[in-house]
Amino acid sequence: MKKPLLLVVMFGLGACSLAGSGGTALQADAAGGSAGLAGNSGAAGSGGSETPGGSLGSAGAPDTGGVRDTGGVSNPGGTTSLAGATAAAGTTSFAGATSAGGTTSAGGSSSLGGTKAEGGSTNVAGTSGNAGTTASGGATSFGGSTGTGGAKGGSIASGGSSNSGGATASGGKTGTGGSTSSGGATGGKTGSGGSSSSGGATGGSTGGSTGSAGSTGTGGPVTVCNFSSGLNVAWVQFAGDVPNPNLTTFNTIFKNTYNAGGRVIRWWFHTNGTVTPGYDSSGLAVQLPASHTAGVKAILNAAATNKVAINISLWSFDMLQGGESISATTLANNAALLSNDTNRQAYITNYLTPLVTALKGTPGLYSYEIFNEPEGMSQSGWTTSGTRTTEAYIQKTVNWLAAAIHTADPTALVTNGAQTFDYCSGVSGKNNYYSDSALRTVGGKQNGTLDFYEVHYYTSNGASDSCFTYPASHWALDKKLVMGEFAAAATDGTALNDLYTKIYSNGYNGAWAWSYDADYQWPDMQTPMQNLYTAQKTIVDACP
Repeated sequence: MKKPLLLVVMFGLGACSLAGSGGTALQADAAGGSAGLAGNSGAAGSGGSETPGGSLGSAGAPDTGGVRDTGGVSNPGGTTSLAGATAAAGTTSFAGATSAGGTTSAGGSSSLGGTKAEGGSTNVAGTSGNAGTTASGGATSFGGSTGTGGAKGGSIASGGSSNSGGATASGGKTGTGGSTSSGGATGGKTGSGGSSSSGGATGGSTGGSTGSAGSTGTGGPVTVCNFSSGLNVAWVQFAGDVPNPNLTTFNTIFKNTYNAGGRVIRWWFHTNGTVTPGYDSSGLAVQLPASHTAGVKAILNAAATNKVAINISLWSFDMLQGGESISATTLANNAALLSNDTNRQAYITNYLTPLVTALKGTPGLYSYEIFNEPEGMSQSGWTTSGTRTTEAYIQKTVNWLAAAIHTADPTALVTNGAQTFDYCSGVSGKNNYYSDSALRTVGGKQNGTLDFYEVHYYTSNGASDSCFTYPASHWALDKKLVMGEFAAAATDGTALNDLYTKIYSNGYNGAWAWSYDADYQWPDMQTPMQNLYTAQKTIVDACP
């Protein structure tokens, strides 16, 4: 969603760019290339740009042209909930070894499970209880069965208890463990423990040898929700929710969203860089302050308490926007973060990696979003500061930041908020700048890819980009696809109250309307969300 400067009216989006004087593009380096997005001349605007400003509650309604009111209100963004990560199963117990005289040894212990369930806690596979005692001749109990892993929220799996041993000549075998299940829409239930070999046979007065323990099950893959229903908060205080978030307001938003059937909320973090991350005198990002970590965790905790989860949108095109109280120094530092490898790496090393590490496993986190509509600060974009960057630098930054997040937390989901399908699909002359191959080619980091696509749509973008006209399959993408912004208003023949149901039936994997307290304000999206929840309760509740 675009935000105009105060007293500056922006014009319709699409494939527009500023004319020759639209700003100086940063030159691409040898690795990144210098090609920016092509675009026709003319000032680009939005079908509803976001308005920076103060706290929630005073936004003006949008005019019929779709340009957002500049009445000092922070548009809410939103985030998503944590995709259903699967917890790994634990190992199975040792087979009970029989001793002379027939006493069975204690069952084997189980190891910790692998990756976290949604809430982040590591599930523990069920431990085997002590095997039963045997009579002369060797009655051996079976090893305890493996408890299943916890469902959502990462609760601890229950330990398997040992059955009393029946009379048998064998040394008893361990309970078998199933392979780890993959994460489903609900985050995936934990599979039972890895398989184990059977215990050794007993023989007369001497006990049989113990069978080897089963191998540990590996963690299942991170899974994106089949459908994440929610909305945009965007912000309560533009670019300034951290380090001191207004938790009263956040709690109200989260509660209302959940009660309407929403489960994922998109929230903007740095936005334009005026408050966070912070830069030192040399223009490099500072070390992550503890207060920033605490502020983000407080928002995630409020979300988890209200049973929703957050998609953290790190940056917006606003980092190169004119106005918005951005000093010339901050603007230059933001530009260097995009175009200079040293500055970009400093942000990763000093700030992003410590943040992701600290948030790993935190309830209330769904995913990270690298940019909100970064195309707005490209050569064909609409930012008005006089400073632009190239699409190649945008791609490189997406690649590097996504790689850093995946390295710090392999279970984390990463996306990027493309302005339209013009930049996130290869059909009909469009270009997917955020495919795995595109990002790896420009940025060079193999794990710097997206886990799901996120695209925005407003009627001003043009009918060829409509998620209401075209099903998700039309875009021929290779990952799940979330509509991260759309107007909470009747669109392209779809009635207001049918918006979420239409997006779901068209095969998309999420719908986050714009926005809670600006432009198309709450409760505009309340009934559409409730209608989908009524029709698809199981699907909606499976996320996060």
